Amino acid sequence: MLKKILILSIFLATIHSAQAFEDCVISTDGKLSDISIENNDIIDIYPLITVMNEKNTLIVHPLKEGKTRFCILKNGKRTVMFNVEVTPEKTVIDNIDGFEILQIDEPPENYEYELDIPPGMSGGKTWIN
Repeated sequence: MLKKILILSIFLATIHSAQAFEDCVISTDGKLSDISIENNDIIDIYPLITVMNEKNTLIVHPLKEGKTRFCILKNGKRTVMFNVEVTPEKTVIDNIDGFEILQIDEPPENYEYELDIPPGMSGGKTWIN
């Protein structure tokens, strides 16, 4: 009997869908402060601390599915409100002029970068597209 329960629980664990929420980064050209979240059960927001301490980047970390809003103060003058929808596959944040929103878990589609050739090999740089 114990063996049947163990096999059943393993089977149920493998068919259960995994929750893979998607983190996002919000950045702008000004200082961001005074973060206020409507529903802290759905998302958490962390300021990204840099060497230059520019305070212009936030990380949005989803906690569970749902819709919520948050507002921030830009440059100590302008209050900006963001609408957020969290699904198991994606985190959607409304686009606001002057802000760049990037998904951390998903690379850009048209990103061009170069790789350096290892030392001792002839040639220059290799472009990957």
